[in-house]
Amino acid sequence: MAQTFKLRCSNCGAPLSQPKPGEEYVRCEYCGYWNKIVDTQNYTSRLLEEVKQWISSMVPRQVVSSSTADMVARHHLFQAYIVPRITPRLATARAEFYRTISLGLVDIKGLLRRQEPGDPKRYFEESFKLSALSELAGSDEDLSLVNTATSYFSAVAYINNALVNAAGENYSEAARNLEEAAKVLDSIGEPRIAQRVKAVSGVYRALAEVKNRDPTASSTLIRGLDAVDPSDRLGVEVVKVVVDWSNTWLQHGRDPFEPYVKTVEFIKSYRGLSGRPVDEAFVELLNEYSRIHYAKLGAGKVRYAQGAGDTLAPFYLSKVTVTAVTGGFLSKKGEMIDFNTLLPASTPLTHPPVIDVDFVSKAKGKDLREKVKAFNTSCVEPVVKGLRDDYLSSSLRVVPPLTPRSVAERYYYEYWKTWGPKFKATNIAVEVGDLVYVPGVLKEGYVEVCGGVIRLLIRDASMLNKVVV
Repeated sequence: MAQTFKLRCSNCGAPLSQPKPGEEYVRCEYCGYWNKIVDTQNYTSRLLEEVKQWISSMVPRQVVSSSTADMVARHHLFQAYIVPRITPRLATARAEFYRTISLGLVDIKGLLRRQEPGDPKRYFEESFKLSALSELAGSDEDLSLVNTATSYFSAVAYINNALVNAAGENYSEAARNLEEAAKVLDSIGEPRIAQRVKAVSGVYRALAEVKNRDPTASSTLIRGLDAVDPSDRLGVEVVKVVVDWSNTWLQHGRDPFEPYVKTVEFIKSYRGLSGRPVDEAFVELLNEYSRIHYAKLGAGKVRYAQGAGDTLAPFYLSKVTVTAVTGGFLSKKGEMIDFNTLLPASTPLTHPPVIDVDFVSKAKGKDLREKVKAFNTSCVEPVVKGLRDDYLSSSLRVVPPLTPRSVAERYYYEYWKTWGPKFKATNIAVEVGDLVYVPGVLKEGYVEVCGGVIRLLIRDASMLNKVVV
């Protein structure tokens, strides 16, 4: 094995830059680990020994021997002994590669992806092992096969290393890995994916600049994206919110790193409350969460109803239509009732997720129209009349929205599916509208809104303290 190899990082397995004479340590640019040179020499030597043993077990001595000078003979020996071993490895490498990129490449502290990244060290070692076969190739065809298999394992190694670093908030290293992965992908005829990987490396550079408290540079990087792969859109949109928020904080003399910290905590809280991974619907909630902070800083406004209370709770001001199926509670069969309602946007932190059904089911009387009118008079109309777009007092507690519009709509239909027959009503249609904040009084275990007409039970007081602004 006359081929020379770079030293390898004993932490992640990536190739290391050549250490300078006299140095005792060398830093891995792909994971940030400081390798003691003697340790990385031992690790690389062990890999080389494993490669020698692997090749010896796989091929007869004449293939390995340099005396086999006849390239035609070497090609036939390569095809007979090595190709059957490389081909399934190439298939594995491609499968691992496409599986990895299908899940999205943008992550923040391991909170956005649905699956843990693979072990980059394993992929780097496999790439290292395969690259040793290049000196046994007897033709361009043989060499191309070796290089392709090696490159796919290298690409998946760099990409997974980027994701591991992103989970550890090492965004500069994450970007560096993706830049290297893009070079590898260009070399094996994957230009479209290489372009995507380059774009995501820019997203990680932007996050690195936010951590460095230089959001102006991060804004330039994130705005330079021409197109985003659908699987990366969630992460890119979250980072855009962070970058905009960070720039706003800088302009108002605040710590530009604070928005990143708050975003991480909000994602954690949302995942803890919902019990599910973050999806694209979360971006609308994060945008509203940042707007609350803007409004408290005097850098933006939110829409809220005036009134007495120490806490603002989020609701969607919505329109509903129900239809009678028989006479009875409604005046006649087929009659429709249109009304405005408020859909809680704080579920699952609070309960119930639907308040008009709760009100109507407990109200006295038999006529649904009158019950709906009572709900509107006591709760919805005062809110609508008191709405304004304004800044927020820094002392006012604000519960951020935790229910995406699509989820609030689903809750509503589920409730009416159960209660509609009891009200002799069907064909429920709801149009989820604007997010508004309604004043309430925070009490032990619940928030009282609409002058006590509605109570939102707090399911987790500790989580309330985490998310409230």
